[in-house]
Amino acid sequence: NWFLILIGIILYSSFGYAAFFDSPKYLLTSLPFIMTLLVREIFKEKSNHFKRSSNSILGLIYVALPISLLSFLAVVNGEYEYELVLGYFLLLWANDTGAYIFGVSLGRNKLFERISAKKTWEGTIGGAITTIGVAYGIHSYTNTLTLQDWIIVSLIVVVWGSLGDLVESSFKRTIKVKDSGSILPGHGGVLDRFDGLLISLPVVVTYLYLFA
Repeated sequence: NWFLILIGIILYSSFGYAAFFDSPKYLLTSLPFIMTLLVREIFKEKSNHFKRSSNSILGLIYVALPISLLSFLAVVNGEYEYELVLGYFLLLWANDTGAYIFGVSLGRNKLFERISAKKTWEGTIGGAITTIGVAYGIHSYTNTLTLQDWIIVSLIVVVWGSLGDLVESSFKRTIKVKDSGSILPGHGGVLDRFDGLLISLPVVVTYLYLFA
């Protein structure tokens, strides 16, 4: 709904300010607004307070928070670093493309059949090989990260990106829908294009800021 979208915009803005000005204090500006998601339900006469509040908080954690973290990937020490953002997306796309190609041509053993009937171990391994290869290529064009860091980031993308796909598939199964939306016909919805990002990006940002 519009109120949840507004909170997401505020969250994104606070992360953006915190990244550009290298000051975590800006993150605090979003906290009062997030708490209003819990408070506003008491003013509704007919409301399943727990369910609606839980769904709202989950929406922020699952969608708004990872997207907001893009600011911390794009800005390092107050300077814009497009190489990190571009490199991350290239790794994400390489994993999806490699997993699809190897899965279609060689896939035999199901990875997690209860959640996704199409994912296979062969596809996952093929995606990993493709992603690591792209990581080598990225390092040859930029010195933003060491080769070791690019490879570690690529492995994070492979593992957590694949888990993100399974999480989104699990959500759709739980609420019994085939697609997460109709904006992109034939693609399973917008979330299908970003499910790997939503789960892997927080892990990538955490690694880069703590270890890289």
